[in-house]
Order: sequence, then C-alpha cells, then structure tokens
Amino acid sequence: MKNLTQFTTDFKTYSIAGDIHRDDNVLGYHIVNTGNCVAYINNFPLYPSGVLDTMFITYQDKSKYTIRFDNVTPVNPEITVITFNKI
Repeated sequence: MKNLTQFTTDFKTYSIAGDIHRDDNVLGYHIVNTGNCVAYINNFPLYPSGVLDTMFITYQDKSKYTIRFDNVTPVNPEITVITFNKI
C-alpha cells in the first residue's frame, strides 16, 4: 500500500495584481478565475471560469505565480486560489 500524503486546504481571493502567496508547506494550487475579465497567471491566460490546477500526486509545486489582469475591461477582477498544504 502506498503512503498517503496528508494535507489540508485553504483559500484566498485576489482582486489586485501581484504574487500568489506560497510557503514551503504548499503542495499545489487550484486557481480559478472567479471574475469577469481575463487574468494572466505567469502570462498564461485564464478566462472567466477558467481553472489552472497544479496539484498532482507525489509532486510538490514550488513555482512562483504572479497574477495580472486584462487592462481592457477589468470590471470585476478576481482570482480564487485553493492551496493544498502538507501537514
């Protein structure tokens, strides 16, 4: 039987451009564009309702992610980030 990784989840909402919080306990992220404008995660476009998932079994995502929002129509810029944190 494989060893299971124990983790907890947390979430944070971002509405201004900047870095996504990370620390050494983060295993991965589930990033959702909950706003109504295009957001960019490290220059990767994330359209409204789009998802970027970096949580994979046996891996730990140590990337630094930066958010920026489309300058054309930033009516409701919002990104929700769920973090998976090892115990």
